[in-house]
Order: sequence, then C-alpha cells, then structure tokens
Amino acid sequence: MKTKLGTILAVGVILLLLVGACGNSSTGAGNTRVTPPTASPVATPAPASTDPATLDPATLEPTPTEPTTTEPAPTEPATTEPAPAETKMVVTPAPVEEIKVVFSGSDPGEYTLEIVSGLPGGCAKFTEYATSIDGNAIAVTVTNLVPAEPVPCTAIYGRHEGDVRLSSELMPGETYSVTVNGEVTNAFTVRDESAEEMVEAPSPIDDVAVKFTDADPPEYVLVVVSRLPLGSSCSRFNGYDVTRPASGIIEVRVTHLELVAQNVPCTEDYPAVSTGIPLGTDFTPGEAYKIAVNGEMTNNFIARTPQSAKMAVKTSPVHSAEILILESAPPRYQLVVISRLPLGSSCSQFNGYDVSRPFANNIQVIVTHLEVTGENVPCTRDLPVVETNIPLGSNFDSAQEYTITIVEEETLTFTAQ
Repeated sequence: MKTKLGTILAVGVILLLLVGACGNSSTGAGNTRVTPPTASPVATPAPASTDPATLDPATLEPTPTEPTTTEPAPTEPATTEPAPAETKMVVTPAPVEEIKVVFSGSDPGEYTLEIVSGLPGGCAKFTEYATSIDGNAIAVTVTNLVPAEPVPCTAIYGRHEGDVRLSSELMPGETYSVTVNGEVTNAFTVRDESAEEMVEAPSPIDDVAVKFTDADPPEYVLVVVSRLPLGSSCSRFNGYDVTRPASGIIEVRVTHLELVAQNVPCTEDYPAVSTGIPLGTDFTPGEAYKIAVNGEMTNNFIARTPQSAKMAVKTSPVHSAEILILESAPPRYQLVVISRLPLGSSCSQFNGYDVSRPFANNIQVIVTHLEVTGENVPCTRDLPVVETNIPLGSNFDSAQEYTITIVEEETLTFTAQ
C-alpha cells in the first residue's frame, strides 16, 4: 500500500513539473497568442543624413536578387549618318629651296642630291622624288600633295629635307647637269677614283655676264669665267650650284677640284674656264634681279618686258662715281655710280650692272642700259640721270690699295680699312 502511494506521489510530481515547463514557453513561435513586450524599445541607429529631404525612398527598397532583363545586342551595325567625304588632294610640284651635290668619298664613290623643298601651308604633304637620267642630264621631280580646292589650313610654311642617291654607273670625267622641277640647279664632274685625292673648293671668278635669248618668254643664261688656281695639272673644273633664297636674288657657287697633297709640282698656266649656266624663264617682267657668285654680288638686271624685248643692251655713260664705307665689322664697301640714259626716257631705260674682279686689287664695273635699235625713232631729250648703288662686299685686306675701273675711262682708288 505504501508502495502504491509512493508511486502515485512520484507521478504527481512529474506532472506538476511538466505543467510548469509548458507555462514558461508561452512566447514561442508555435503559440497562437503573443503577449506584447513591456520593456522599453531598443534605439535604432540614426540615418547618415538628418535632413529628411535627402532621404530617397527608392534607396529604402530592397535590392532585387534577380538580374534585370536587357535587349540582346544587334548582330548588324546600326544605321548612322554618312561621314563627310575627305578633302580631295592633288599632286603638284614642290617649291625647291636648295640642292647640293654630295660626294661620299667611299670606294667606289657615290653621289647624292641633298634636297630642301617647301611645304606651303599646313595641308601640304611631301609626296616623292622621281629621278631619271638621259645621257648627261639628270632630271628630278619633287612633288607635294595639296588640297584640290581651297580649304582652311594653317598658314605655316614647312620644309622637307631628303636625299636622292644617283646611279653608281656615272662615267668618271663626265660633267652632268641636274634639273629639278624644270629648273637647272647644279652641274658636277664625276671624279676618277684612280686619280690622286682631290677636294672641292670655290673657284676665283674673273667675269660674270647675264645673257638672254629672243624667245618668248626670254631665256636667261649666266656666263661665268673662272680660273683653276693650281694650274691644269693640279686642279680641274668641277661644276656649279644655283639657288634662289629669296625673291629677286640668285646665288651661284662655281667650284673646282684641287689636289689634297702638299708640295706637289703644278703647272702655272692658271687656265680660264667659261661656264654657261641656264637660269631659265621664271622671271617677272620689269622686276630687278641680283646675282651673287661665290658670295660676291656680281650682277643686277631688269627682266625683259614685251616693250623692252627688242631693245639692245648698251654701256651707259658715267657722270660720276664715289666709294662709300659702311659701318660694319668687317667694313663693307659700296660704289655709287651716276649714269645717264643717252636716248632719253622714251628710247632708253636702265638695265643693270656687272661687277668682276680679274685681279685681287682690281675691280671692274660696267653700268648698262637698254635702248631702241630702230632708225629714225623720235626720242625725248631729257637725258635722265640714274643713281646706282653697287655693293662690293667686304673681301678687302686692310691697308691695301684697290682700283675700281668703270667703263674704262672712269677709275677710283681707295685704301681698305
């Protein structure tokens, strides 16, 4: 009996414990009634900005977990506006500024033309050199690409420098002329590699004269008389270079080859060499042109006009002359000549002058004019006076005496400073 009673009491205690456990889990997720909490609410963190106006409701929306759907890329390019057509370019001769003939000195020796050409404007582009050799004439064409129609371009004048290697089959001892874009620019004599070593040097100049033809337009030729300073056994003619560095100015360089070796016996014949240098037809009628040969001013002439084409060149009568010494270092000398037009202003006009230096201390000057050749032509009798300023340069030795001869009857003597 006592055993049954103990069992009953134990079962009762267990039941009471189970009921108490169920009462403590009344806030679980499985209950249907939830008792609201009585504790104070927990503070939440403040937003980044305290200004409500800065809160974007869109930012409070949850970020979608699935990617948005996009249209597939087209397999063919979309249609666009056609691009503007490129500027049409045409090939044109390039302005040529300088041409040099360079000998390599290698074995065998090679000749190269060093060419400086112009690019007139920012749209101009160098194209090419085209070279041909016909006998003893070498022709080179230098071209640029320029717009076919006027277009906006930067006003910048550029330069292009390049070189053209000439054929190694040039004949030793032969003289070749070089024409670039239709103008004769150079002449050179091919060296004989079996001969003694020689170097190029500027030649002493005896006389320079400008000749012209009766063609339309007139063709001008510069006749230069130079000398071989080491005689015919130790020096020989080489050639010339012609450039036009500025409007109205022509520069000519005449050269010879001479032996490098010292104490070599040479003949004393000092032969004169006459060279005709074609200047072409690119001259503006009525404009004055100056020519410098080997650094010295030698000629001045007026390009022929249709009216003066049939007139003859004559030596002008000289009224007076004086020498001026310009303030420079070294001193430069200038000759002022007063001449007259003997047939009046209607039948004669000023032409120019020629300067030569056949000897170191002697300078010869000739002032010329043009006059009509027809007979019984009525002419005015005004006999106008012409003043001509002739630069003589600075190649004078201090304390040396020099004589200037003007048309044979007028002479001046001065001592260089």
